[in-house]
Amino acid sequence: MGLGFWLTSCKPTPPLQAGQTYLPISHADVRLIGRWSQSDQTPPEASWPGFAVAVEFTGRDLSICLRDEGNYYNVSVDGQQTAVVGGKKGKMVVYPLASGLDGKPHRIRFERRNISFDKPTALLGFVLNEGAKLDKAPERARIEFIGDSYTVAEGNESTRETLPWLEKYPVTNFRRGFASMVADALDADAIGICRSGSGVARNWLGDAKNSMLDRYDWTQMETADGGRWAFSESPPILVVICLGINDYAGLKNKQGIVNEASSAEFRDKYHQLIAKVRSHDPDVPILALAPHVEWARENTQLVVSEEAAGHRGGVYYAQFDRFPGGYVSDGHPTVATHRKIADQILAAIRKDRILPLPAAIGEP
Repeated sequence: MGLGFWLTSCKPTPPLQAGQTYLPISHADVRLIGRWSQSDQTPPEASWPGFAVAVEFTGRDLSICLRDEGNYYNVSVDGQQTAVVGGKKGKMVVYPLASGLDGKPHRIRFERRNISFDKPTALLGFVLNEGAKLDKAPERARIEFIGDSYTVAEGNESTRETLPWLEKYPVTNFRRGFASMVADALDADAIGICRSGSGVARNWLGDAKNSMLDRYDWTQMETADGGRWAFSESPPILVVICLGINDYAGLKNKQGIVNEASSAEFRDKYHQLIAKVRSHDPDVPILALAPHVEWARENTQLVVSEEAAGHRGGVYYAQFDRFPGGYVSDGHPTVATHRKIADQILAAIRKDRILPLPAAIGEP
């Protein structure tokens, strides 16, 4: 993993009990899901929503060691969620992943639930019982989702109409958002390149700086200092772009109208984002997914038509509806609403034959 120097200058280690051993990440064979920075100077770091670690564990007890800023995580064993952990800050945070297993191989997944604008999370290593071992979990196909707080699944498990930002952490669950639902239906990992408040041209306050067009090839969500993503993995089987709600909020006037010059700016930036995706993955199908905002639908449809007119194929249009009563946490979809959105996306994938779907998935 290119972490030899970091190991030799090894920083914190967790407290161990009798019969336990610490396995630094440089000695662990794991599958990192999402965008992780890796170098000889630092442990792997990640910050985009939904990043995950997947291992095949043969042993009895396993814990994970992080440097973290109080985020929340899902733990699953053999595909079944077993715990939610989180809320701790520190240079050495330890969370249990499994205990009392039967010593046979089990697939364990550790996945970020929430979005955070704080420093990236660092994966330091694992604590396991003596004689246990880690192997890399099998690879899966990947679907990349470029989006905003809807794609993040911000606040989707909340029951309150509004709540402060930090209180959204434990009630945000990327795993129960439409991105993961669609990816799971296609036996793929959802790679979240999504950020609350952002658009392709403007954020929700109208600021054009560091839009999703700018951030798309960043390794870390909040800063270009984390380096550019290498795009060295096998390409995703699909890229879904779901932007427009924040652009509309940032571009509209007091009457709720976006003038043609601003609409043209949105379309131009959208074309640039498609071109940037294609510069790395020339043949990947792209689904331009419009939200329920009519302006976003009209202009996203224009983008898709203009791509086709320019003989740039493989860009498809889909949209999702607004579902009355299905929103919490300052206007964000509930888990049930995410399910409805996912079903509309899968129906569009089936209708346009973008990807093969298992029987019955995506059918009306």
